[in-house]
Amino acid sequence: MSRLFLVLTLTIAFASLSGPATGKEISSAEVYAEAVRIEKEMELLKTYLHVSETKPVASVNAMLLPRHVWQKCYLIQLKINVFRRQHGFPVLSTQAMEPVRDLEPLMNYEQTQRLLTEIGLLKVRLDISDQVPPQQVVPGMTPMDVFNKLNFISMQWDVINRSEIIPSDVYTEVKRVDDDVDAILNHLKIQDTAYPPAKVADALSADVLASAFAVMTEVQRLQQMAGQPRIDFDVFRKKEDALPSDVLNMVSMVLAELQTLKAHLGLVHVLTPAAEKQVEKSKTNVNQFLGYVANKLRLIRSL
Repeated sequence: MSRLFLVLTLTIAFASLSGPATGKEISSAEVYAEAVRIEKEMELLKTYLHVSETKPVASVNAMLLPRHVWQKCYLIQLKINVFRRQHGFPVLSTQAMEPVRDLEPLMNYEQTQRLLTEIGLLKVRLDISDQVPPQQVVPGMTPMDVFNKLNFISMQWDVINRSEIIPSDVYTEVKRVDDDVDAILNHLKIQDTAYPPAKVADALSADVLASAFAVMTEVQRLQQMAGQPRIDFDVFRKKEDALPSDVLNMVSMVLAELQTLKAHLGLVHVLTPAAEKQVEKSKTNVNQFLGYVANKLRLIRSL
């Protein structure tokens, strides 16, 4: 029996032991337990790679929802792909899902299983045989708790990869936001007459983050038209110490919120396109692109 087959078999077996029976409703506490399992698997990788550093990450206190957890899982997958690329392993396309207005925790449970499988495959390639068993479920965990745990995991992948998020990474995800906005404009039969704003030379990450919030403001204006509740993202605002990773996180939140609008408009089979890697993009490029996306959204006066 090949090691690859054995690891995949064990992954499925562990998932069945800790996973739901058919029809069972999954709680955020169960998703959190799987996030802890991902964290422990990541620690195995760090030990093998002789990485001892742990990046401190401040927890956020916000009324986050399962859709924001889903996006954080997506960002971790992106960083796993960075690892694969660095080590000469084939890079897999990260997945999107059909838009829904209210994402259930089960979808995030499925995301954690995908991440565990991806890490299991890395362990096969690196000849790591140690296994992490299912973790105890601690009642009372919320989507915010899951988000914070996954955010910590995401930042540790930067340590493993010995790389930080750069503007080109952010530009790649802004392109996905732009594709979603184009889909909405086409559905509403609105011609794109928007123009990119003038470039801001030597734009700082704080400037780019403010532009990402400007896009979110327009998304939330449309959500209000659609009768959807507004999520307060102010906890993610930074003025002086903002980093490209903060911008990427906010762009990810924009993507999450756009899915609710697509679902409202019946665009339930319009998936956000897969990321296409961008290179040599500056903060100025990202800032201008976000300004263009905001201007496009301003064209929408009714839903």
